[in-house]
This record gives sequence, structure tokens and C-alpha cells, in this order.
Amino acid sequence: MKLNVELDGSGPPLLLINGARCTVRSWDHVVDDLARHFTVVRHDIRGTGRSPAGPADQYTFENYCQDIGDICADHGFDRVSMWGMAWGARVALVTAALQPELVGRLVLSDLGIDPADPDAQRAGVLAARQMRAAAGLIDTPKPEGSFDHDDPDEMLRAMAATRLHHDLMPFVERVTAPTRLITGDHDPNLASSRRALAGFQHRAVATELKVVEHAGHGVLFDRPGVVVELALGHLLGTGRSDTGQ
Repeated sequence: MKLNVELDGSGPPLLLINGARCTVRSWDHVVDDLARHFTVVRHDIRGTGRSPAGPADQYTFENYCQDIGDICADHGFDRVSMWGMAWGARVALVTAALQPELVGRLVLSDLGIDPADPDAQRAGVLAARQMRAAAGLIDTPKPEGSFDHDDPDEMLRAMAATRLHHDLMPFVERVTAPTRLITGDHDPNLASSRRALAGFQHRAVATELKVVEHAGHGVLFDRPGVVVELALGHLLGTGRSDTGQ
């Protein structure tokens, strides 16, 4: 696959994995903050954004994991940090499980290891928006191009990989990388994030869950400033972990 890949900044590599129906543009509001510390690597999953499609049976988490490994090899990255959001957190989880030697530190925002509930997610987004308005918080518009795809139908087929795994706990049980979970308090995935946390901690993997107030599914869009600080606190090992509690 010849995937659409973008690099920003300098320093140790950090791979960002897009959320459902998202493109590399979805990270635009936070990439400058990340690029001050890392070589930030973004790519459009095969069949999404500007990346081409391929055979119909290619859309699996395992293949997306292999694509990430190939991107790292192409750029000479032996070990990387990784941040996946929502749907992309699932891909990041599988990658950390199947290629543990590749992933140093891991951030998983909006993680769900159980089947998604789109209706509950939409309701949570609305409720969180109302809470932010009541608290006087001003929303930042989503980055332009976050949901623009060369082939929208192919994008939907690419997203269907989630249907192949109804429970990602077996992958949780294989992760060895220190992990920070970041989930909104109005995200229905919070229950699933907590189940994943218990799975990590049962294996004595260094893991913590940060719950962000007034945020629904897609916490990166709802509270970008809070989330990037929480992510950097873990990725840099600085201990900045109180924001958003």
C-alpha cells in the first residue's frame, strides 16, 4: 500500500492514529504542541482520506497494524510512542499487542474494547456540549478537512474492521507498554475504558485512566487543550496528570 503519510516536527517519533471517519487533518489543532517534542507521524488508514483502497478483504486491524509497522520501517523508526483516538485507539491497542517491541508509550483516548453504541455516543456528545456551554467553555471548530475522503464509500468499508472483533480484551492482555487512557465523562465508552483499565492493571502494566469533564466521545475535539496536556504528560513522563480530573 502507498499510504498518505505526513511528518511534522523533530525528535523521537510519535504516531497518531485517526478516529472513525477521520483523516490526518483531525489532529491539526494539537500537532504544533506535539511537534515541539516529537517527530509527529500521521497517516490516513488504507481506504480513507487520501490513502488508496485495495482488495475488499484488506480491512482488518491486523493489516492496519502491519501498515504502521511498515511506515516505521520505511522511516527508520525502531521504537515509537503512539496515540490513537476512538476507533484509532482500537488500532493502536492492537498494534501495541501484536508488535510490543515497537511501542514504547501508549495513549488511548475514547477507547472502547466492546461494540460501539453510536446512538449513545451522539447523545453523550450533545450532553457534553450543553455542559460546556453552561460552564462558559467555548468550543473550537473541528479542523477543516477532518472528514474529507477521496472515496467516502471506501472509507465506510475501512471502518467496518471493528465488526471483526466484538471484544478486544485479548489484545489488552498482551500489551506491555505504559499506557494512559483518556476518556470524556459523557462518553459511553467510559465503561469500556474502565474495563480495559482493569485488564491492564490485572497484568501489572503501568496504566491509568484520566476522565475529562464536559467531554463526550471524541474528547480531542471537545477539549483539545486539556487532552494534549494529558497526553504529553504521559508521553514525556513529566507527571503532568491532574488536568481534567
